[in-house]
Amino acid sequence: MKQLSVKQAVRSSPENIWNILRTGADLDKWLPFIATCQLAGAGAGAIRVCTTPDGKTLKETILLIDDKNKIFKYRIDEQDMMPLKNYIGTVSLVNTMGKIEVHWNASFDMVMEEAYPQVEQGLTDMLKMAISGLDSAADNN
Repeated sequence: MKQLSVKQAVRSSPENIWNILRTGADLDKWLPFIATCQLAGAGAGAIRVCTTPDGKTLKETILLIDDKNKIFKYRIDEQDMMPLKNYIGTVSLVNTMGKIEVHWNASFDMVMEEAYPQVEQGLTDMLKMAISGLDSAADNN
C-alpha cells in the first residue's frame, strides 16, 4: 500500500471550505479536471460519479463526513485514469499555529509498480490543484 500526503495552507475560513467539502457534491465547480459530478444519496454511503472533459469516469463512495473534526473520507470504486486500485482519500482541515491547512492523504495499491513515479507526481499535482480550487471556491462564498 502506497501513501501520499499533500498539505497546503488556505486563505478561506475553515467553515467556508468545510461547507463545500462536506457535501461531496459539485466537484465540477472547483476541480478543473472534472466536467460533471453527480451525487446519489447524502452523507456516508453516498455515491459520487464524476467525468473528466475527455470522457473518463470516476465512481466514488463517501465513507465519512465528520463535522466535529472536519474530516471527509472517500473511496474510489472505479476509475480509468491511473494504474492504481484500492484508493482511499482523506481530506481534513487542520489549524496549524493559527493557519488553516488542508491535509489530503491518499492510500492505494499500484497495478503497475513501475508507473509509481508518474502516478505519485500526477496525484500530488492533482491534490494541490484540488486544494487550490477548493480554497478559491470557498473564498467566493
